[in-house]
Amino acid sequence: MLLIDGDLRASRLHLTLGASAKPGLSDYLCGEADEFKVVQTGQQPNLSLIAGGTEVPNPSELLHSNAMRSLLDRLTPLFDWVILDSPPAIAVHDASMLADICDGVLFVVRAGKTDFEVAQKAASEFGEERVLGVVLNRVEKSDGYPYYYGYSTEKEET
Repeated sequence: MLLIDGDLRASRLHLTLGASAKPGLSDYLCGEADEFKVVQTGQQPNLSLIAGGTEVPNPSELLHSNAMRSLLDRLTPLFDWVILDSPPAIAVHDASMLADICDGVLFVVRAGKTDFEVAQKAASEFGEERVLGVVLNRVEKSDGYPYYYGYSTEKEET
């Protein structure tokens, strides 16, 4: 699996994986590194990463470039899965641009923070056929229902 940090405005995936931020996607897109230099393999078996790279003033232009398409065309045949992480869909147009060059979108919504109407608007920008599913993350126990399949998470009073 290849994980690509497409959030060139606030790249953070490398931190989670204990990897280097550079060279990364922006370095490739600017022509400063080839695809072999930006793909990192780490301690996790079968997981490779392309970090965000060097901070750039024009992330949208780079993500919408022919170089981005070329990178995906070159690397996609080498991996079973290529997952492209993008910035939030409402904040900037980068997510919908990246969605246009992907097979599908897995839409991530933060529990208790993302307003339903905002999420619905963002998802509609991708097109119904592009959204493969929704991930609800950062769910707290108190955010859910007290009963799940007949089992209570709270003690019943007798």
